[in-house]
Amino acid sequence: MRKLLIVSFILSLSLIVLGSNLSQDFYNYRASQNATGMLNLINQVKILPNLTKSATILTLLADACTEYGLWGAPKDKKAVYFNDSLDYAKLALKMTPNDAYLNFVAGAAIGRLAQYKGIVQSLFMLGDFDNYINKAIKLDPKLYRAYVALAMRYRDTPWPFADFEKSEMLFKKALSLDPEYVYGYYELAMLYVKWGKKDLARETFERIVSMPIEKEFAVQETQCKIEAKAWLDEN
Repeated sequence: MRKLLIVSFILSLSLIVLGSNLSQDFYNYRASQNATGMLNLINQVKILPNLTKSATILTLLADACTEYGLWGAPKDKKAVYFNDSLDYAKLALKMTPNDAYLNFVAGAAIGRLAQYKGIVQSLFMLGDFDNYINKAIKLDPKLYRAYVALAMRYRDTPWPFADFEKSEMLFKKALSLDPEYVYGYYELAMLYVKWGKKDLARETFERIVSMPIEKEFAVQETQCKIEAKAWLDEN
């Protein structure tokens, strides 16, 4: 019995150490949008023998699949990775249903996956998206990326599910929690463009151009600044 406990402890410790190393790799690959590195990480994690016993590593895998689907996967494979992300997130949620970030990851995967479904099918996915993201916010009211995801949902869904005023409120809430989040300002500016509020769009794009880039989202925010500058030049 004692030997079994020792073995179990060693396995648990090994997973913690491995998870920490993988997390650092994930953050580095996400920041630099290193598609080869992220895909290698995904494939490495998929074959771990104790994968389904660790909610932490399943969460990381789900997050990695969504990121790779966004900017690394070929167009015809993107939905596959978003679907995989949701599957891994659901496995992890069976172990830790009240993990705020995990609920956000599940919701984000649904949101991205919905973009590759027909309008009718994507609308049927709204309920699950709302449930996951709202639960994430309830569990962690400071999870600013969850507010951004919800704001984009109210901006991008068709009438009568869209609500630009609510979207603006959610973007502003997210940015009050992290005033340095360039991507949040970019998506807010895109709301103003869609809303026809050109002066507010210009003001927000000008702010983006002058903001420093966060190391955590280096490539993403660099692209936001490039696109903000391009919009200003054209308008």
